[in-house]
Amino acid sequence: MQPTRMRSVLGLFLSTAVLSCGGGGDDSSDQVAAAPPPAPAPAPAPPPIPPLSATVTDISGTYAGQVGIDYWGANSNANGGNGTPVDGIPCHGRMDQEFHIHMHLSIALNGQLLTIPANLGQVPPTATAGICYYFIHNHDASGRLHIESAVPVDYTLGNWFHIWGQPLSATNVGGITGLPIVTYVTDNGVTTVHDGDPSTIELKANRLVTIQIGSPLTEIPNFFWNTMTGL
Repeated sequence: MQPTRMRSVLGLFLSTAVLSCGGGGDDSSDQVAAAPPPAPAPAPAPPPIPPLSATVTDISGTYAGQVGIDYWGANSNANGGNGTPVDGIPCHGRMDQEFHIHMHLSIALNGQLLTIPANLGQVPPTATAGICYYFIHNHDASGRLHIESAVPVDYTLGNWFHIWGQPLSATNVGGITGLPIVTYVTDNGVTTVHDGDPSTIELKANRLVTIQIGSPLTEIPNFFWNTMTGL
C-alpha cells in the first residue's frame, strides 16, 4: 500500500475512535443538576400570651360583687340542672364541705368581661322538695365556682356548663359562635394556652380560667379570694 493511502486510512480510523470515545458532547457529567424544591415556609409564631394583670380583684366572702356586664341574664340555668344528677353529679340538700375548693372563670367578649350569673347549680325549693346544691355551684356573680363534696372529686369545665345549661366547645361558648376563641389557664401565676376543647379543663383549686372570644385581651384578669372568709 502506498504511503499516501495509508495516511488517509489512518486518519479515518483516528477520527472514528475519537467520536466513539465520547467526543460528541452528551456526557451526563456536563448536565446541570436540577434545583432542589424550596423549603416550606415556617409556621407562623403563635400570638403572645397576655400578661397576668397586676391589678388583683379581691372576691373574698360568700357574696362578692359582680364581675363583668350582664349577658346571659340574672339566672340562665333553665336548661341546666333541675335537681336530677347531671353528668353523674348529684344535687344535695346540704353543701358537703369535707372536700371544698374554689376556682375562677372569666369570659371576655371582644375585651369586655361578661358576668357569670349567680346561684347557678342551686335548685330553689318547691312545694314538694327543699333547695339542693350541685357539687359544683356558685353563690354570687363574681365568677368564682365552688366545688364541694364529701370526698375528693375531679370535675371539668364541661360539667359546670352542663349544670349551668349552656354549651361549651372550641367554637361555642354559652351560645356565642362565629368568633375566634382562645382559652387561657393560670395556675400559681403562670398562664398557658389550652389547646382544643375547653370543656376538658379540670376544675382545680385556685385555678383561673379565662375564655377569650373575639379580639385579644391585653392582660389576663387576676382574682384573689380568702377561703377563710366565706363558703
